[in-house]
Amino acid sequence: MMLFVSTDGAVRTPSAASASEAAAIHPTRLRLLQVATRLFQQRGYHAVGLAEILALSETPKGSLYHHFPGGKQELAEACITRISASTMAALDDASASGADIIAFLQKLGAESAAWLERTDWRDGSLLAVVGQEHGGGDGPLADAVRIAYQRIEMRLAKWLMLEGVAVARARDIAATIIAAHEGAMLLARCRRDNTPVSLTTAMLCAMVERG
Repeated sequence: MMLFVSTDGAVRTPSAASASEAAAIHPTRLRLLQVATRLFQQRGYHAVGLAEILALSETPKGSLYHHFPGGKQELAEACITRISASTMAALDDASASGADIIAFLQKLGAESAAWLERTDWRDGSLLAVVGQEHGGGDGPLADAVRIAYQRIEMRLAKWLMLEGVAVARARDIAATIIAAHEGAMLLARCRRDNTPVSLTTAMLCAMVERG
């Protein structure tokens, strides 16, 4: 689920920046974020080198350090922040528009499945991939992933509460949505089969309806 999500619930690959984002971010910085996100979500943080990021983004090393003085680690943190900010903004927009969260989850599941197939199962959730490498640690990347998940969980819980779910129950459901969807994406990617995403989406929708 930790992909770029548009306001109508559709998922966009992290390499596809919105027009507003492109206008707000320096082209070189945006290009580095797009390329690094794609590589990190395919192979993780440790398996990707700066030389590959620079080559694919056609960026001189000096330009990278101009935008990201901390190098690869700062770039990865920025990718994580960008993903979480886009997801939270999409959730806020959908909630404010009066959209139904069950319809949103159904759309998310369908588009996530299509995205996995479109990328030939190479791309996964950036937060999940980096989190698996750094989870349990106390370094900057572990903190960035943890904070991103917490913020997204809070946004989901807020939406659920607006739909009448009790506070404690809303937070439990929000955490379950994130865990189940991220796990389903991982299993589908390993199996090269979208059935886990479809089954999980149906179960999450039923859970939300009961909640």
